[in-house]
Amino acid sequence: IAAVVDYTLILGVMVGLGLLFSQSLRDLSRQPSWGVALFFIIQFVLITFYHLLFELAWNGQTPGKRRLGLRVVQADGLPLTPSSALIRNLVRLFDFFPVCYGVGMIALFITPHTQRLGDLAARTLVIREKPRLTLKTVREDYQVNYKLISRHMPLPPTIDVSLLDHNDRRDIVNYLNRREELGHNRHHLSRLLSQRIAQRMNLDAALMPRSDNNAEIFLEHTARAFEIAEHRDATSEDVLSTPDTD
Repeated sequence: IAAVVDYTLILGVMVGLGLLFSQSLRDLSRQPSWGVALFFIIQFVLITFYHLLFELAWNGQTPGKRRLGLRVVQADGLPLTPSSALIRNLVRLFDFFPVCYGVGMIALFITPHTQRLGDLAARTLVIREKPRLTLKTVREDYQVNYKLISRHMPLPPTIDVSLLDHNDRRDIVNYLNRREELGHNRHHLSRLLSQRIAQRMNLDAALMPRSDNNAEIFLEHTARAFEIAEHRDATSEDVLSTPDTD
C-alpha cells in the first residue's frame, strides 16, 4: 500500500510533466528531440531519486511509508545512513527486472525479514513503527462509549477513584469498549470486574452492584469519574503553570 501511494504520487507528477512538455514541444517544432530528451531525463531522475531524497530528508520515510507508519532503518536498528539510503535506492533499478518489480517481489517473499535486493545490499530493514506515546494519545486511548449513562449525569457519591490506579482504569475501559464482543461471558465478567473495583474502593457490601445492568452502570460511572479527575488535574496544572503578571 505504501508503494502504491508513492508511485501514485510519482505518476501524478509524471502526468503533469507530460502535459507541460506536450505544450512546450509545440513551440519547439524545429528541435523537438531536445524537449523529448529533457522530459525523459526528468522522468528518470524522478523515479530514481524520489525515494532517496525523501528517505534522507524524513529519516527513512517516504510519503507512502509515513502514511502507513513504516520506516527504513539499518539492520541493527539504528537510523538509516546516507550511504545505505543511496545503495538501497540505486539497487532499486534491478528490483524492477524483468517487469513490474519482479525480482524485488521474489526477494521479499524468500528473505526471512522481507527484504528486497536493495535492502540486502544496504543491510537495511523496513519496520512498522509504534505510535509515539503522548498525553493526547493516552487520553484518546481511555475514551469510552457510554451506553447506560450520560456524561452530564452527576456521579453517585459512592464512586471514589482515589484508591484505584491506572491498571484498574485500563481494565474498566477495556471491558466497556469490548463488551459487545464478549457474547455470553459479558455479564459474568461485568459482575466480577465491578465487584473487584467496588472492593478496591472499600464499598460496603450493601452498596455493591448486584444485577448485570447495575454492574455495567457502576463501571461506566467509575470510568466517568476517572475522566473528571483527569480533567480536574489537568486544569490544576494549567493554573499552576500560568505566570504571575503582577
